[in-house]
Amino acid sequence: MGARATGVPRSGRVTISDIAREAGVTSGAVSLAINGKPGVSDITRARILKIADEMRWRPNHAAKTLRGQSPRSIGLVLTRPEEVVGEEVFFTKFLAGVGSVLSQRGYSLQLQLATDLASETAIHAEWIADGRVDGILVLDPRLDDPRVARLLELGHPAVIVGGDIDGEALTSVRTDDGKFMRAVFDHLITLGHERIGYITGDQSFSHIRRRIDAFTDFALTAGVWGITLAGDFVPQQAKDATRKLMSSPKRPTALIFDSEVMAIAGMATLTEMGLVVPHDVSVLSWEDSATCQVLHPTVTALNRDAAALGREAATGILRLLDREPPAEPVMVAAVVQRESTAPPGF
Repeated sequence: MGARATGVPRSGRVTISDIAREAGVTSGAVSLAINGKPGVSDITRARILKIADEMRWRPNHAAKTLRGQSPRSIGLVLTRPEEVVGEEVFFTKFLAGVGSVLSQRGYSLQLQLATDLASETAIHAEWIADGRVDGILVLDPRLDDPRVARLLELGHPAVIVGGDIDGEALTSVRTDDGKFMRAVFDHLITLGHERIGYITGDQSFSHIRRRIDAFTDFALTAGVWGITLAGDFVPQQAKDATRKLMSSPKRPTALIFDSEVMAIAGMATLTEMGLVVPHDVSVLSWEDSATCQVLHPTVTALNRDAAALGREAATGILRLLDREPPAEPVMVAAVVQRESTAPPGF
């Protein structure tokens, strides 16, 4: 049977939304039907699959899904500027960890970049509609994250890395950002710093908000002066924030940066301002890398195993697919002191 004249979009590409409109159901119902999941009646499922067939919604991946075959693929969308993804060592290590676990089970990783959350959500829906992925990993969760709401609606297996929600089709790999900030803060307090600046990543990220809250609480408890400014993981913004903090009459004696890329950018600005690290100001990076070890001065950093986080995320999605309960993650992090931190005026 040919495709319905009224159902096929002008672009010729049939989507899950097109099928939903033609069937008079929600996109979520279509997703449940084509993925063989409970939640729709047998009559509705048969009608949806019939319409999908009539509309020639038959890409290779979707055909496999309709036959009940697994694509053996996990999807991950990175919604970050490409220069950030290319420069930050976190992503390389995280992806290596994910890949090492998936490959052992014969799964591949489908990776795509997006410009914003709406684009990422659309990619998720397309992957699910086409039957391209068995599960999805989500990075950098936000408060009231639209991606989470959409994945819950579609009922597709997903793991939120750094999230705090668990359900039948969606679970989280939790990260103890408060504990990690405690290690960073204690290092600087032990050195004698009483004026500490924190140049953060994107403050819409849930894990960055947790770090800011912990930083503020620790500063108040310790009776030290603390201030935060957003650097958004962008080198130029980190430079601008560094210059602003260090131009104040009572400037910080220590700076924390949320990534090694921002820390390096900040140190370049400090040099331009004629300030010496660590004599005038100590610098600590939340992420460690080989660059931190060879830069002069070498950079003190929080060494947290991003590859281990990737392994935890991959293990989480596979356990979800196997209908096994999530494992309790074991994340270890420690501050590695190098030349960039010392007592004030040292």
